[in-house]
Amino acid sequence: MDLIFKTSLQKKLLTYVFTHPDDHYYVRELAELIDVSAGNLSKELTRCSAEGLFTFKKRGNLKLYTLNKSHPLFSSLKEIIFKTSGVEGALRDLVSKYKHIKLAILHGSFAKNTSKTDSDIDLIIIENVKTDLLQDKFLLNIKKLEEKLNREINFTCYNQKEFETEKDKKGSFLSLVLKGKMIILKGELNEK
Repeated sequence: MDLIFKTSLQKKLLTYVFTHPDDHYYVRELAELIDVSAGNLSKELTRCSAEGLFTFKKRGNLKLYTLNKSHPLFSSLKEIIFKTSGVEGALRDLVSKYKHIKLAILHGSFAKNTSKTDSDIDLIIIENVKTDLLQDKFLLNIKKLEEKLNREINFTCYNQKEFETEKDKKGSFLSLVLKGKMIILKGELNEK
């Protein structure tokens, strides 16, 4: 990812705004959200605006910035950020740290690419052995990720036996998810 982003500020900025592409931001507000200097952020937003990636409206002496969705690289950048440092990348990194997680599936609006500013993140976890993820560091890390992404993360856990039973049950939540658009974050769907 360092090949794309020139600075850590740029990475924080683009990761956050591409995760919230419909929002509008004042410099100080955005600086606080991503925990960077307002002065440096202002310079970066000016540079990105000159390249056409952001547009802004003046409100008095202040500028209100938003992503330019018609920029020719918008879709490509969104996909790269989503897969690396955005929602998908962050979740992929998180689930990869847990050996007892056999399969992790991102589904819902993020997988369908229809998410909005207030959309939550839907995740299914299949464990090798039954553990209580709520007592694990996993829940703490999910909460940290929710704060970082400013999104609620809803996850459903199955052990291997429950998964095998539910996936073929007509009309079950799991069977409906598996028929829809999804992103495999860890493991393989047909793995035994």
